[in-house]
Amino acid sequence: MTTQRRPLEGIRVLELGALVAAPFCGMLLADMGAEIIKLEPPEGDMARQFAPFVSGESAFFMSVNRGKRGLTLNLKDPQDLANAREIASQVDVVLHNYRTGVAERLGLGYEDLRTQNPGLVYCAISGFGPTGPMANRPGIDLLFQAESGMFSVTGAPDGPGVKVGTNAADVYAATTAAFAISSALLQRERTGEGAEVHVALRDAFVALQACWFSSFLATGEQPQRLGFGSPFTAPTDVYKAKDGDLVLAVVNERHWKILCEELGIQDLMSDPRLATNESRVHHAELLRSRVNAALAPKTVKEWMDRLDIAGIPVGQVMDYSMVCDDPQIAHNEMVLELEHSQAGTIKVQGSPIWLDAEKSVSRMPPPALGEHSSEILSEFNCSGAENRTVG
Repeated sequence: MTTQRRPLEGIRVLELGALVAAPFCGMLLADMGAEIIKLEPPEGDMARQFAPFVSGESAFFMSVNRGKRGLTLNLKDPQDLANAREIASQVDVVLHNYRTGVAERLGLGYEDLRTQNPGLVYCAISGFGPTGPMANRPGIDLLFQAESGMFSVTGAPDGPGVKVGTNAADVYAATTAAFAISSALLQRERTGEGAEVHVALRDAFVALQACWFSSFLATGEQPQRLGFGSPFTAPTDVYKAKDGDLVLAVVNERHWKILCEELGIQDLMSDPRLATNESRVHHAELLRSRVNAALAPKTVKEWMDRLDIAGIPVGQVMDYSMVCDDPQIAHNEMVLELEHSQAGTIKVQGSPIWLDAEKSVSRMPPPALGEHSSEILSEFNCSGAENRTVG
């Protein structure tokens, strides 16, 4: 167990999030030491209904709710709504991903809360932003991927656009929101004043595509889908070795020379069509064919060992079971075992953040529905604490 003091210790966060964006943001803040109170309706965050289940508890829900205490309130009930407002008046941060306008209708908007809590940092994650012609549209991760241009650059050159395999828009918006909240808390330390923070999911996903999007802005030309290839460097792709697939990337002239020598394709170094990185990008198909032919006689491991020593970025194409068996993943504690009050021993992903040579990660298991309701309501001197039970 770490003995370090994490940067957000002493910061209390009321999270009114559902599904991924706000909950993932809350989990990031928990990993940096914040105390997270997750407020759910009596029926629970809808993520609790997503399979697969471990002893009746959703693995999807548990993946984004580590490090929190659980509170259930029915915000349609006047007393419960009053309790939510009371808690909001005492915390440092309120975080939600309600659809635009919902928090305000409940009296839980920034202007509603700042009068009682002028130092409040208030963060809303919405689909399209707090104002504008699309502010009230509903949305999900798939929609944001489609309407951010991501489909237009993802997929095989001769096929349709495809989505990123995971809910990347949610997670990147959540990460952006955690950075913005931390920045606003630093500003509060300097000025004593809180702030309203807003992150739009579609905006975040456009920002995530900075290199590709900036190419369009500079030239007016739509980047083409390249499958596993790169519009910036070549040869950079997925290639076939004797027993499986590997990825390698050539990002400078030194790498290009080393790769040609290691693969025995030195003749390409004198080919005028491949004299520069830009020209190699234009002849990526020629390179792919020659590199695949050169890699075919040896195994993935043989090439990994050889090219890694040579300084070429090279990697194995892994599924999740291989990721979990990877010794560096184990060393970095990216798979945690926690004891859940209902599900028993569970495994969840860890934190990627190191702080003073230690992992900054909350090892508190995700809460069962309403698990900490009574203690939280008592701490904030709210009504009805004695009648609350788990679920």
